Amino acid sequence: MLGAPRRLLRQRQWQLARSAVPALRQQQAPATPPQLGKRFVTYAENPAKWQTDPAVMMYGQLLAVRDTQQEAFLVAADTLRGSENLPRDLRASASRARATVLFQKAISDLNGFQAELSFDKPFPTELFDKTVEAAGVAAKAYGEAVEESSDKSLRAEVEPHCPEWPEVIAAITNAYNEVLKLRAEVQFRQVSWYSRQAEHARVLRDAARPGGNVSSDAASEAMDALGLAGFDATTEEMPLLEAVVKACDSIVEGCYDKYSETPGSDPALKALRSRAQALLALSSKDLAVAQAMSHQLSSAVESTVRALKVRPEDPSLLTKEGAEQVRAAAQGVFELCGREMRGAETQKRAEEASLWAARVAEALAMFDGWQKSLK
Repeated sequence: MLGAPRRLLRQRQWQLARSAVPALRQQQAPATPPQLGKRFVTYAENPAKWQTDPAVMMYGQLLAVRDTQQEAFLVAADTLRGSENLPRDLRASASRARATVLFQKAISDLNGFQAELSFDKPFPTELFDKTVEAAGVAAKAYGEAVEESSDKSLRAEVEPHCPEWPEVIAAITNAYNEVLKLRAEVQFRQVSWYSRQAEHARVLRDAARPGGNVSSDAASEAMDALGLAGFDATTEEMPLLEAVVKACDSIVEGCYDKYSETPGSDPALKALRSRAQALLALSSKDLAVAQAMSHQLSSAVESTVRALKVRPEDPSLLTKEGAEQVRAAAQGVFELCGREMRGAETQKRAEEASLWAARVAEALAMFDGWQKSLK
């Protein structure tokens, strides 16, 4: 089984999800005698005024059983959110509760995915896609809830009657960040699984190459491992590494906490982004080597330049050894470009190879400058 213990992850995420759902106030708040001629614009001012509305009644009944009747609750929440005759603070509250239920569904999908994930079994693609999609839906719902609850005019109306409103906004902002972390952890498990299979494919590739210096035992173990994972001995390394690169890209893009007071400042999300960026550099380097060995020099140049241009927000996560590996691979691709240029049969091909070499050289110079600035 891969990853951290499910119980701890579920506990942390579910606790935060719970904290983002304020109770529906009509159940406890006493009716406030209306003032003559006063128009109530918020639910917080006088909950009793709105409790006979059918959408509010249905929502209130299902709120208490939302854990066991999730789909029915989501329908009720969406109905209330779309009822423009109802106060905006009540509709915003329904948005928050809806997001929390969607988060709960994503956690459930995560548990199912982790239960099936193993290096010794085919990758559970359907469960992975379902979990990532569920996390994305929950993140979108929390984003909408943050925007609705943070509306300046709404806050001016509701905070005099509901002083805890800023705390509610902070809670759902944190919950939004937690959903991003959940999705990233799922994707990191994908990275780990495909990286492991790519290593096995690399062993078989080297074993088949003259002078590959791979023992028969190592080759046999790699072949068995690929077989358990649903692949055969002809599986190539490149598509596996392409999956890793794509996943790292997605993690970096998806771990941005845009609703934090200072966007991009959440320490845990920054650490996840940095980790993904370092893995992106290393996996792009590995992909470049595999492409070069398969005589796909143009693609190898693109992957090399990509690896050289990655700058993890936490530079320490790209270790000295990792940086040296990136540099060595780039130098190898640069030399291949030189050979291609010298052996080109046409002027056009020679010029193309020269441009490739120039791109790698420029990116490598910038990479070396960045590395020196860290010392």
